[in-house]
Amino acid sequence: MAFKFSKWKPKTGTVPASRIPIDKCEPVNESDRLINIQDRNILENGVPLIDRRRDEILLRIKKEDDRLAKEENRKRNVDAESKPRWVITNLGSTAFPATIQRAEKEDHIVDITVEYDSWYASAPLAGWDPIAKKFVVDEGQQRLLALKTRIQLGQQPDCAPEDWESYPIELQVIDLPVKTDDNGNKFTDYSPLRVRFIIENGKKLAVSQFEMFVNEVHGKLTDSPNAETLPAYEKAADRYNRLCRRNIIPVDSKNVQQMNCAGAFGAVRYLRGKQLKNQDVDNIVDFIADHLPHEPVADMQILPVKWLHDQNLSYHWYDGNVASKVKEWKTFKKYLNATVVAKEGDWDNWEVFARDVWDRRMKALRSNSKIPAEYSMLLAVQLTEKAGYKYPGIDPVWYNTYTEGVSGWDTLSQAEKAVFFNE
Repeated sequence: MAFKFSKWKPKTGTVPASRIPIDKCEPVNESDRLINIQDRNILENGVPLIDRRRDEILLRIKKEDDRLAKEENRKRNVDAESKPRWVITNLGSTAFPATIQRAEKEDHIVDITVEYDSWYASAPLAGWDPIAKKFVVDEGQQRLLALKTRIQLGQQPDCAPEDWESYPIELQVIDLPVKTDDNGNKFTDYSPLRVRFIIENGKKLAVSQFEMFVNEVHGKLTDSPNAETLPAYEKAADRYNRLCRRNIIPVDSKNVQQMNCAGAFGAVRYLRGKQLKNQDVDNIVDFIADHLPHEPVADMQILPVKWLHDQNLSYHWYDGNVASKVKEWKTFKKYLNATVVAKEGDWDNWEVFARDVWDRRMKALRSNSKIPAEYSMLLAVQLTEKAGYKYPGIDPVWYNTYTEGVSGWDTLSQAEKAVFFNE
């Protein structure tokens, strides 16, 4: 019997530039590791924040001044004498590590600029880079940008706008170690700042799994490409490289625009965690790249694909050294994707469909058992079989667990079954 979707092929061809994800993990050149504060102007269409939102900021500052005078009967404490003093330097001597920072959120900077008072002048955390001769700020960047903006707007009473670079600031500074790589080149190791970045921000506004992963990848590929570094950075860079070999790019799953790109990998938390071994990552990447190269990769796709490979390897039928069995396995994965695409268009929607089918099955069995993580894949296996193709390498014990009594197929309407009938 011919498989109904035997002529199905994954969408191939050149991916338009507009659908290629932005690679935040791509190594940064040595000359681009730092962004001087002079160059951090929060541009939008080439226009700096201070020009785009000048009137708004000044008006809000005035309203805040009026509120303080009316409600608290005081003025702001923003002069130099009211701020704590630890290590004294000047604003222009600071820089921000290009790969140790959150994405710029200009409303947050504007809010600090408007509300700026003595408590915002607490010492940022920084490290001294003896090669760049800069204080590298890893915690407190937004406060420094807000201070720079206030001075440039003429709102800092003890500094003229044109003198902002020489304005004195206090920093908590640690000395960053200088190391030598395998080629004999000296480099400043930012690892102490990277560790602190995650600790500090994890206790405040949470750093996303994606931001932490990007930070760890750069800890190896940007900071220490030719020298051994922290194990977490080595692991992250290795996982990143495993994705890149098949043109899969890690992205922030909350960024809808990026998650609509071809090969966008949104399940970054699995790359940092312990659920996946390196072989699991390779299996998942190959599965997506071979059969859905124009689609994104979401969280919900990861565990079903992992379990599919686990089941195949644990069952006695499959043998990776037998060409015919390897070919059959590749055919099976192709048909699984054909089943999913025929019904719902992509794996994300298939997961929703699988949950609905599971609920119908539980209702028929008068059970309230929770849906197992691998059920979406099991359902794809079953419907592929109903459409005319049965893979001999499926473990019947595993398969029958979810098909005996009332199967997912039994709960489908005639219209739904018609999608999978043989022609």
